[in-house]
Amino acid sequence: MNNTTQVVHEIIAKIAKKEAADLRPELKLAEDLGMKSVSRIELAALLEDRLGVEIDNFEIRKPRTIGEVVAMANAKL
Repeated sequence: MNNTTQVVHEIIAKIAKKEAADLRPELKLAEDLGMKSVSRIELAALLEDRLGVEIDNFEIRKPRTIGEVVAMANAKL
């Protein structure tokens, strides 16, 4: 697991109140983890803070899975 993946897993675990070790790339943010719009905005803010990237509120609505969030974050680095 690379650093970006680890950071994404830690942040999503915190927001979704799950254990980071239980998260898998194919888990869906909304269906599996219950992340709504406000949670995604929080996700974007925390990713920006931890990774030093810029993610707008429209852009954070696109990823459906944890793996897609990791890919988006990696593309921003």
